Amino acid sequence: MPFSKITGHSAIIDNLRSMVDAGRMPHAVLFVEKEGYGALSVALATLEYMFCREHREGDSCGVCSNCIKTGKLVHPDIHFTFPINVSTTIGGDKRGDVEQFYPAWRELVKRNPYFGEQELYKALGIDNKLGTISVAEANSIIRKLSLSSYEGGARVMLVMFPERMNQEAANKLLKNLEEPGNGTYYFLISHNPERIISTILSRCRIVELHPIENGILQQELQRRCGLNEEDAAFRARCSGGSLGKALELIGRGEEQSEENGIFISILQNALRKDLASLMDSWEQIASCGKEKQKGICIEGGEILRKLYMMSLGLEEISYSSAGEREKLRELSGKIRPDFYQKGTGWLNNALECIERNVNPKFIFCDLCNRIFYNI
Repeated sequence: MPFSKITGHSAIIDNLRSMVDAGRMPHAVLFVEKEGYGALSVALATLEYMFCREHREGDSCGVCSNCIKTGKLVHPDIHFTFPINVSTTIGGDKRGDVEQFYPAWRELVKRNPYFGEQELYKALGIDNKLGTISVAEANSIIRKLSLSSYEGGARVMLVMFPERMNQEAANKLLKNLEEPGNGTYYFLISHNPERIISTILSRCRIVELHPIENGILQQELQRRCGLNEEDAAFRARCSGGSLGKALELIGRGEEQSEENGIFISILQNALRKDLASLMDSWEQIASCGKEKQKGICIEGGEILRKLYMMSLGLEEISYSSAGEREKLRELSGKIRPDFYQKGTGWLNNALECIERNVNPKFIFCDLCNRIFYNI
């Protein structure tokens, strides 16, 4: 799909393109979004317009050599960086440079530019590892942007997830962000801007993306996935305005149902005070990979949200599927009212601990104990 034909953010793109036309494009733009809102597509649509030789009437032509190269993510003056793990090996070779991951990156972006951080790691083959943007990569960024433009125009560095820069890397890039060379631009895309150091935030023009409207999202899901109107409307409501999340929900189907079932069984066993079964559950989760563990925690948070809505008599906005509705109705009538907020906090804490590489047996033993004694 051409980046100029994207979903739900035409006003933002028009504003950015007007800045290009007026020669007022900031040298550092930070796109802030929740996962799947479409910041990467907005950034690439803007770059396509910046580099197009024949743009007119507020749109890129889509057929000139620059548009073609930008669409294929191979324009020599548009560079990309994203978190990697230098200990990753592919075919026995250690991967220590972001450019070695470019083929997998291009394939992912072309398939689904609405991806999240974990989907990126999966595509790169970083199984159960945390990606970072290192000081070595910061030095590489500075070196690339110091070279002359191949096409005689702008030079751009697009940084995915700058919150994954370590302190040394962030400090290294700071001066370059303060005083970029003429025709040099940084486009940064973040899902957690609170993790970016304040001095970098202060040097960027912040563009915040909002949820995509349900009607637009529903039409896009019908077009992309061939869903009927009812299913597309349900997925749009469940996604919270995120096309990326909606596509993930559709694609994950069976895996999500398994994660859903695991957390529901934890709640059921805790209510029955079946400690032995609860122990089996946390041992099962602890033996899974990191991504599976995160998925269970995320799905657990969604289950608690649905249960809370049902407990308030707001079943219509619980956005629960027909298959899970009866189980949730039964659970919602048995859970203490003060449990939902506590449980959400424990799940968020478990997610943070997984990212910090805490022993998963400790994480999920603690989580299940807290649920057992407080539900």
